[in-house]
Amino acid sequence: MNGFSPSSHLLLTIAAPLVGAVVAWALGSRGVSAVRQSAAVSAVVTLGLAGWLIVRFLGDAAAVSGLPFALVEMPWLTEGIFDVKLSLGLDGLSLWMFGLAALLSVTAVFVSWDAVKDRPVGFYVLLLVLEAAMLGVFAARDVILFYTCFEFTLVPLFFLIGIWGHDDRRRAAAKFFIYTLTGSVFTFLGLLAIVLWNASHSGTVTFDIETLTDAMKINPMPMSAEGGWLQMIVFLALLAGFAVKVPIVPFHTWLPLAHVEAPTGGSVDLAGVLLKLGIYGFLRFSLPMLPEATAVAAPWLFGLGVTGIIYGALVALVQTDLKRLIAYSSVSHMGYIVMGLFALTPVATEGANLQLINHGISSAGLFALVGMIYERFHTRNIASLGGIASKAPWLTVMFMLFTFSSIGLPGLNGFVGEFMILAGSFQRAWSGVSPVWQTAYLAMSLLAVVGVVLGAWYMLWAVERVFFGGSREPPRDHGHDAAASHATTGSHGSHGGHAVPHDRCDLRWHELAALLPLAVFAIWIGLAPATFLRPAFAARMRLTDPAAQVAQAPTP
Repeated sequence: MNGFSPSSHLLLTIAAPLVGAVVAWALGSRGVSAVRQSAAVSAVVTLGLAGWLIVRFLGDAAAVSGLPFALVEMPWLTEGIFDVKLSLGLDGLSLWMFGLAALLSVTAVFVSWDAVKDRPVGFYVLLLVLEAAMLGVFAARDVILFYTCFEFTLVPLFFLIGIWGHDDRRRAAAKFFIYTLTGSVFTFLGLLAIVLWNASHSGTVTFDIETLTDAMKINPMPMSAEGGWLQMIVFLALLAGFAVKVPIVPFHTWLPLAHVEAPTGGSVDLAGVLLKLGIYGFLRFSLPMLPEATAVAAPWLFGLGVTGIIYGALVALVQTDLKRLIAYSSVSHMGYIVMGLFALTPVATEGANLQLINHGISSAGLFALVGMIYERFHTRNIASLGGIASKAPWLTVMFMLFTFSSIGLPGLNGFVGEFMILAGSFQRAWSGVSPVWQTAYLAMSLLAVVGVVLGAWYMLWAVERVFFGGSREPPRDHGHDAAASHATTGSHGSHGGHAVPHDRCDLRWHELAALLPLAVFAIWIGLAPATFLRPAFAARMRLTDPAAQVAQAPTP
């Protein structure tokens, strides 16, 4: 492997799941076992390649200092005024997200091991294609390639939800696709405007993200009435797509339905990686290329982040479906990341960047565990469950670990990110803002602290009801809970028969394989966060500093 150039290594890592998808398709005639085993091998090999690529990155002083790593450039259109290359590469900002996409793809395969028996070939092929698209988003250094991978993630997830989801799967898939595609169209127009603006000044049409970032610092778009407020218009165009992806309240309504109806593997990838694409887009494009518009919009987006925290927590408190509760928990926790990003202080943005990884780990773990509970009892109705700890102690331990990670228990990963976000948000109130905005920032930051309390409330309430106390296990007639609601009645074609007997309730080998790596990272980041903060520092500073410097001026 050391003989491989980093560029070849990166290409091989992205290609591995696509090769795995072809192999899974070819093995379809040999039955479910052969297909899922080939998918597992492909996902594990891709994770191994991604892990070794990360090790090589960390050992490269130039990469850690902010220079691109494993750069791949393939000429595409280089005639006349065009200088278009399809380029790939990693930096500190994309490094850990690239690794997270590979890690959670392994989790998605293993949590689907027993759950998907209907049309397994199509399921695993789509899961592996989705992995390749996610890796492509974080490796892309070209606008066209970024947007192609960004959009293509919609296709496999649309089919995963629409075919292997639960009873209302078609409506969930359609709503997910329409919302995200509509927003992405505006994002494409915004990115195209950036390319054309640069071309009008440089005389060269390029889609290289680094070139555009540097050019926008030299020739920024106008942010005044004389210039038609072009920078703000382009910022709003990018916002339309990125806000839906996050999703920022009030653009969130597709998310709970998509999570509840998606198969467990789809929920793992959706919560762990796909929700992060919007924040990654803000970091990669909006903050460095449109700093003045970002600074003007930041207080309002900060407020929307806090609104999402409180709204998601309050709605989660009244849920009766465990998976829907976790879905609204995601809305709330993504609000912290939005809040930290648009606080525009170094500590908060660094915390938001780390929290992308933290939320990916904790939410993926919780969605995986909810799927395991559903496989055993064929219900997610909290009122129909209880006393699971006595029958499945290791499942309970894992759920408790990811619950504590989610609510920010000191010593686990969630605490570090949330603490940095809150500290940086309070710091923002004293960073050159007017008295009115100072009061507003303080009030909103205090509300975010209340959100931490609410998060602990609904998560610990759910844990107590589902795992402890008297047994409220659902009736085992035909493997279904007669009292379960329409939203909890099953995954189409993915199960059959009866609930799992008591002596088989605890975690099986493939479920441990899905959860243990996530548990290791939850503890590792909590105890040694600098390991994950340091590689991203140089890239984050370069990308977020332009907007942060503008934000230091007094807010009107």
